[in-house]
Amino acid sequence: MPRPHLSTDLELSLQEVLDLLRERRVLFWHAEVGQPRVMLYIDDAHLGKWDAGVLWAGLSREDGALLDASLRQVVEEGGCFDVEYPLTYAPGEQRWCHFSGFCPPPEMHLGGPTRLMGLIRDVTAQTTSYARSLEQADLLRGLCEQSMVGITIKDLEGRFILNNSALNSYADRPADSDDLTGQDSTQMFPPELMALVERLDHEALSTGRAAVGEIDLMLAGRPMSLRMSKQPFWRGGEVVGTVSFTTDVTERRVLERRLLEHSAELEARVRERTAELQAINDHLRHTAMHDTLTGLPNRAQLQQWFAERRAGWSADGSAGPDEAQDGLPLLTLLMVDLDHFKRINDRFGHGGGDLLLQQLAGRLRRGLPPGAPLCRLSGDEFVVLLGGVSPAQARQLAETLMAELLRPFTLGGRAVQVGLSIGVTHAWTAGCELRDLLDEADMAMYTGKRSGRGGVRVFEPWMRARQSLLQDLEDDLPGAAERGELSVMFQPVVALGGAGEVPGVEALVRWQHPRYGLIQPDEFISMAEAQGSVKCIDLWVLREAARQVWPLIRAGRVRTLAVNFSAQHFAGNGFPGQLRATLEETGLPPSALVVEITESLFMEDHRRANVLLRDLLRDGVGVAADDFGRGYSSLAKLQHLPLSMLKVDRAFVATSAQFPGIVRSIVEMARSLNLTVVAEGIETPAQLDALRDLGCGYGQGYHLARPMDAPALSAWLAARLDPA
Repeated sequence: MPRPHLSTDLELSLQEVLDLLRERRVLFWHAEVGQPRVMLYIDDAHLGKWDAGVLWAGLSREDGALLDASLRQVVEEGGCFDVEYPLTYAPGEQRWCHFSGFCPPPEMHLGGPTRLMGLIRDVTAQTTSYARSLEQADLLRGLCEQSMVGITIKDLEGRFILNNSALNSYADRPADSDDLTGQDSTQMFPPELMALVERLDHEALSTGRAAVGEIDLMLAGRPMSLRMSKQPFWRGGEVVGTVSFTTDVTERRVLERRLLEHSAELEARVRERTAELQAINDHLRHTAMHDTLTGLPNRAQLQQWFAERRAGWSADGSAGPDEAQDGLPLLTLLMVDLDHFKRINDRFGHGGGDLLLQQLAGRLRRGLPPGAPLCRLSGDEFVVLLGGVSPAQARQLAETLMAELLRPFTLGGRAVQVGLSIGVTHAWTAGCELRDLLDEADMAMYTGKRSGRGGVRVFEPWMRARQSLLQDLEDDLPGAAERGELSVMFQPVVALGGAGEVPGVEALVRWQHPRYGLIQPDEFISMAEAQGSVKCIDLWVLREAARQVWPLIRAGRVRTLAVNFSAQHFAGNGFPGQLRATLEETGLPPSALVVEITESLFMEDHRRANVLLRDLLRDGVGVAADDFGRGYSSLAKLQHLPLSMLKVDRAFVATSAQFPGIVRSIVEMARSLNLTVVAEGIETPAQLDALRDLGCGYGQGYHLARPMDAPALSAWLAARLDPA
């Protein structure tokens, strides 16, 4: 509305007064005490007068009475007044007016009129804003009081500007009042908490960023964990203090500690389980690379060792495709193998065999240079790798090992002598393969075995040709009899006393190979056993020998024919029947036949052997234990077996002159069992004389008669029996 200009006779309505109040300051004065007129000063040029009653009409009854009393008191006594009242001039609309003024005291009137000078201002906006601020402050304080978090605002000197009552929960000495405004915080908290407060205050004020810390302490006799966060308190663009939030995190810390303990337990279990798994893996790796019986490395470890050695030859440049430096082989391989290990198992059981292998492994370890790789290849085969040794040194070490290993072992409380063979080969080039070295050592070792068992043999190139020959023989052996390549030779059995009668002959099979010539039985009988054809060969030998010797038996030149039979014949129950059929076929009487078997047969299964041999004896067939003493015969079992003859192994015969005790024991034992004793392999007159002195009744050997075919045998017998 247009701004009104007052004159001395203008009276305003309440609406007009309030409109003026909204637009400008209004001055007023009371011209005369007790008069209901208030003179209003609108501007410098205009004055107006207004009835105070109109103004009071905007006030409530109580506020109007209070304002009127205040004005009258100031007019009567002099002084200042300063009040605010709400004015209501329309339904639902209210304005706040600020009344302030001054009236000189009566003594200063100097006889003039009493004047009340004052100012009316519309302060609705300010009052509303202030009321809103108070309301927000109340809400904020209420919110702070309801929070479980200790909240404080402090100035730069550490005095409280604001706090809530939750803060008392963390104080060392609770305050008398919840309101700590203006108080110093240094005396409220325990020293360790105060140290954290000061550190965080300094950090927040120095960096301008939030600082956080936690602490464990005792408060009111109980453990408590607090988390405190500090931030700079900004006002008017300046940092004037700090704002802090303190939280009780005791339960959380307890849970964290429990979680840490649980995690530690889990980690311990994980570590324990990991250690267990590692141990299992180590055990599996060890098992994969080691022999469980002896604890020695196995073939897999041997292959790894060899691969590492060969990689080293190429890496350091010390070896190429040519011969190794200084004339030394790059590597030497020794293969150690027991002779007739099966007989150990037969005599002492597999437990005894295992014990022997363990003792053998221990001796090998002690006899080798430190660090020399040793492994158990398989069964009773052991392999040694040597580096940086000459062939002479390798052979010397092998012979030293042989001497150590030939010392008796102890099994079942008894001293047991075993035979061994060692094959030696050398790697001269970096391109060699382990399988080739193993083959070469194996060839050397079995060459030694075939030449008489035991000893040290070094691989030579001809042995490979020999191996190739044996492989050819294995291929050609089946059908050799049908092709007419097999023949039978006869070696007489001679009485060692008296006129030297010849009671019988032994049939010996020979193989005349079309390419390789004469092959001895030691070369091909083992092949035939491996192929399963030995039974056919044995029966062929019986038929052929019976056909050729039967005329000599009928003529009274000899009484018996001895034929060797493999233990494979005794695996079933059909052998006696096959023997009867063959004798009927050839016409040879059962009493003229002596079946020779090795002692291993009745050591392996003496019950079965007992049954089968008694069946043969009932038919009138003689039974001889061939090569007696070579193995580990049990005298307790021997005396219960149905035998008619013992043939002493040539190894004992060869030493009968120097060590007669063994042969004497055999002869005496055989005599007590009413058995005929035949000494095999008599080669010298001294051996013959020693056997005669020991009371041995019969013998065979080159010194007495070599093997011969049937015509030569007939002539030899004729010359011996008819010397004239």
